[in-house]
Amino acid sequence: MSRNLSNAEYHADERLGRSTAWKLITSCPAVVAHEMAYPRPSDSLALTMGSCTHTATLEPDLLDKEFAIKPEEIDGKSSRTNHYKEIFESMQSRNPNIQWLNKSDYRTCVDMAESAREHPLLKTYLSDQETMIEQTGFFECKGVQCKVRPDLYNPGAGVVIDIKTTQDASEQGFRKSIRRFGYAFQAAWYLNALRILGLKPKQFVFLCVEKTPPYLTAAYEISTAEVERELIRVHDACETYKKCMDTGIWPGYGDDIKTLTLGNYATNGLMSISQTAEHFNVSRTWVYRMIKTHKIPTLARGKRKMLDMTDFKNAMRWDAEGGKNGKTT
Repeated sequence: MSRNLSNAEYHADERLGRSTAWKLITSCPAVVAHEMAYPRPSDSLALTMGSCTHTATLEPDLLDKEFAIKPEEIDGKSSRTNHYKEIFESMQSRNPNIQWLNKSDYRTCVDMAESAREHPLLKTYLSDQETMIEQTGFFECKGVQCKVRPDLYNPGAGVVIDIKTTQDASEQGFRKSIRRFGYAFQAAWYLNALRILGLKPKQFVFLCVEKTPPYLTAAYEISTAEVERELIRVHDACETYKKCMDTGIWPGYGDDIKTLTLGNYATNGLMSISQTAEHFNVSRTWVYRMIKTHKIPTLARGKRKMLDMTDFKNAMRWDAEGGKNGKTT
């Protein structure tokens, strides 16, 4: 692990990172190839505020070197005037590494960071001299050169902490974010990477801070079983990337006609035990055995137990492969 790369240099590096790997399995290789060939500037307000909050939280000594408040007026002229625009462009050219935010957004980032730094978990590890902040690691997985950059890693405790700014840090709210943004996949990617690098991570924690006052915080981890299930998709992403790079072929969604089944459970990917048995043409007893053997989590919906179909399909794959559970390689 090294601190010699800036955040911008890390994202510019061409090795496979978690975000691209996630797109490979949730979109298609053709989309990834297009984004690699025609990268879009990542200067959206949300990304800039997220970066500012991370820096203010984890590396506050770098805040003034990387971010600044955009002046509301210059020489008494508003931002709508040519005079303001000319002077501000000159300020930007003299400070190419600075990202600018208006006063209100900058204050919000600082307030979020102050709230996050008050969380006991973060206090504990930020005060530990052994803690590694924003360090970069390069590794190989399935023949692919990859990269990883944990927000915080404490080797003594084996704890990885990832800072997330979010609209809703409640348990219910963050569960939605986990599914929407692939955070279980992220945890699997990071833990696998650190192990390949010779480290011994034991726990991946998301420290969430809300984007609105009072900037409440919460810490969550995803169950070990669910993270291990995602490791299969980590390997799938790497293998897909390697095949595309070797052949130069980046497939799209395919030309065949696909049959879509729409049911009252289709919107959230959940099925009951009975629906699962009927869908896969197996017995309910077999479904229960799979749940027990592979520790598939269930959700209560009234009197029914519901299964996530991604979890169940992964378990079926492990079962077909002789019970493999995606151990790190």
